[in-house]
Amino acid sequence: MAAPLKLEVATPDGLALSTEAEMVTAPSVSGEFGVLPGHLPLLAATRAGLLKYRVSGKEQVAAVGPGFVEALPDKVLLLTDAFLQPSAIDRATAENELAAAERALGDLKGPYEGTEHEELARALDWARARVEASRA
Repeated sequence: MAAPLKLEVATPDGLALSTEAEMVTAPSVSGEFGVLPGHLPLLAATRAGLLKYRVSGKEQVAAVGPGFVEALPDKVLLLTDAFLQPSAIDRATAENELAAAERALGDLKGPYEGTEHEELARALDWARARVEASRA
């Protein structure tokens, strides 16, 4: 069996997670991707979503904000604006924010592009990530 990956998640507040993982799945701007030990080097932009990782055979999840990830054969480093473990998430608040973001996007007039749309889409992604992580 290959040696586990060193998984580190850093936020503006410092190192939020440091563990060894058998696999890591992260949300990129182009879709979700997975990393196993021995992965070819990769640098990707990430969006808010679920970070999934397996430790000692058990899948763990966390909500992560947008950022960047660097994957190496033996390490995954995620630099992100926000990181929350499921136990730190207030599900009711996240569900209310998700509903508000969905309404705001639905009420948006004009083309689905531009700063206002992007900000609402990011808020929607972050709220959805927290709701999904809180259910794990």
